[in-house]
Amino acid sequence: MAPATPCPTTVSTFGSSTSRTPSAASSLPRPARARGTSSRSCARVLLALDTSTSWASVALFDGRDVLAEETWQAQRRQGDELFPAIERILVNTRTAFSAVTRVAVATGPGSFTGLRVAIAAGQGIARGSGAALVGVSTLDVLAYPHALSKQRTCPLLPAGRDIYYAAFYQERNRRWLRRSPLMVATLPEICRQIGTHTLFVGEIGPETESTLRDLLGPKALFAPPASRMRRAGYLAELGWKELETRTQVKMSEIEPLYVRQPSIRVSFDQTFAAPPADERALGLPKRS
Repeated sequence: MAPATPCPTTVSTFGSSTSRTPSAASSLPRPARARGTSSRSCARVLLALDTSTSWASVALFDGRDVLAEETWQAQRRQGDELFPAIERILVNTRTAFSAVTRVAVATGPGSFTGLRVAIAAGQGIARGSGAALVGVSTLDVLAYPHALSKQRTCPLLPAGRDIYYAAFYQERNRRWLRRSPLMVATLPEICRQIGTHTLFVGEIGPETESTLRDLLGPKALFAPPASRMRRAGYLAELGWKELETRTQVKMSEIEPLYVRQPSIRVSFDQTFAAPPADERALGLPKRS
């Protein structure tokens, strides 16, 4: 399917909700490159919304390029700040709201309250405009940009009380695969499944990084801080791929993905296993 005509672009921002600065450069692949044009409308664009944690992000995507993106530290203000951010990227790219024919939302795991902000917004937009709606796991979004690094990747999100949401991903034969269930576990439990070098991404503070280095030694690798964070441009690319390859799901089926600790209390004493039969293939990001 041919990509839609793009809108004018703005600089992708990455910073606080009060002071936004351009995103730091990364050696890892970025979301699809942005292009500028004098057009004031888009034939078809996807709006991506992510409020999974205190970091929030929104983006516009036309099937090939990220037209605009904004990522900021919202703390617990996602409900107040999401729609103003949406309005900014629509206005700055001169995109009519009617051009939004697809919506992708991050479904978690993450903050129970935060997840519902983006999902409810996406459902409202889709219901009002008839846009197609798709949900994408937040851990999938975190891991996806690191596919081209060729490293086993483990995204981490804090789940409270020294436990984390996590999963393992790896590229195989040009396919980027989720090779484990979504987990909620302590760092020692997660690390007992790791037998080789693993790239950690996500919301990893200094204490968490130090603990992982103590547990894994040189097997613990870390992406640069700026490239560890979630960006809605990657959510948009995954959401677009999902809508291109499957029938649209019912709006009522887009729900927060809550990973409960008791459900994954299985053995944590085996190293990284072979891919399960139901492994999830996510495709690969576009090369810079």
